[in-house]
Amino acid sequence: MRRNKAVSAVAGDAGPDGARLLRELHDAVGPALTGMAFGLRAARNLIGRDAESAARLLAQLEEELHGAICDVRRLTDGGTPNALDQVGLVEAIERHAVSLSGHVSGSGSPLRIEVRARGDLAVLTLPVQVATYRVVCEALSNMARHSRARSCVVLIHNDGELGGELNVEVVDDGVGVPWRDADPWCGVGLRSMRTRVTELGGRWSIEPGVPVGTRVVATFPLGAG
Repeated sequence: MRRNKAVSAVAGDAGPDGARLLRELHDAVGPALTGMAFGLRAARNLIGRDAESAARLLAQLEEELHGAICDVRRLTDGGTPNALDQVGLVEAIERHAVSLSGHVSGSGSPLRIEVRARGDLAVLTLPVQVATYRVVCEALSNMARHSRARSCVVLIHNDGELGGELNVEVVDDGVGVPWRDADPWCGVGLRSMRTRVTELGGRWSIEPGVPVGTRVVATFPLGAG
């Protein structure tokens, strides 16, 4: 909590542009570092019994680190996330999910992440794509760090209706939201997700899953941004 207050204080002193840049840096670097931390733990587990696999994993982590550095540089220049430019929204999310689930599973906590996309996503504006990518990556990062989930599903659905909406959900089977113990808006990442969605005229919520786990939901109006 102390770190969150410090970040909020810095963001408040930086003005709107500085606060936006801090949010972008948090959302770009945070999920990447979460995945790399699990990956380093997996490499440590491997190194004594399978040095070749450990070396391959460390090489992959080096590539991921270079990718995160590129994203930071692009953010300071006002660019979009590197993965979106390279492969598009759905594949970028799938690649992040595969990498994160592999690192978490390799560290000793089995995790399966499934990405399901429906509808025409080519019509999405770039701001909606960026917001969707950042929200999903942050939700997956929170899930990996806190939920102790074994499985998670990412749902991305364009309902196809005129003036319709893009619906995004991240649902896991973990321990759930600690509603009685913590303010669900207190985390920097949660506030960032909510701000990204509402800035584009959408709706965001986090709620207990059924029957267990956590459900993060974002809804964007098509054509927003």
